[in-house]
Amino acid sequence: MGLISFTILLSSCEKTAHDDGITQEDIKSMKENHLITLNEAVKMYKKYDKDRVKFLKDTLKKKYKDPKFKDTRMVWFDIQDIRAYLKYLEQNTSDAEGLAFYFAVNNEGSKQKNQQSFFIAPTVKNVVDGDTIQSGYTYQKGKRVFLNEKYKNYGDSTRIQNVQKASFLSSLQPSEDGYLFNSGKENPPFPDN
Repeated sequence: MGLISFTILLSSCEKTAHDDGITQEDIKSMKENHLITLNEAVKMYKKYDKDRVKFLKDTLKKKYKDPKFKDTRMVWFDIQDIRAYLKYLEQNTSDAEGLAFYFAVNNEGSKQKNQQSFFIAPTVKNVVDGDTIQSGYTYQKGKRVFLNEKYKNYGDSTRIQNVQKASFLSSLQPSEDGYLFNSGKENPPFPDN
């Protein structure tokens, strides 16, 4: 009787949400729709090397006037930082529906200047040029700002300063109500094989 009760209790726990709201169904769906095999990952990484790195390496060396320049091949974040970021979003953005990962290049003055990077923004549905899409956003002075709208205005030095103050290409800055996540630990590319 005790074993049967334990088995029923255990199976009912698997169907309900854990403390973080993630159910076993959520995990199953994620696995079916988002996990890739090691072979697929290796093929993608090699294709990136062939289609991007080898194609651009000489151009980037010339652009940055550095014959030893090697672009970033991966960015690392501590899992606690990712959990803290997601918790921060949960506590402050009740309307976030997803995350957008924006490819970027670190600015001058960064310890990893000119290295490829990315930043993360929460997203919500937004109409852009007549299409409903998931648009990345942050907050500036308590008002939601869509990144695509700021990007369109990016140009003269006054606008650039305003964009940077809004945390557009920098890490979370609590004084700006920003929700953009960056400043990972970029690593240089793996040595050429």
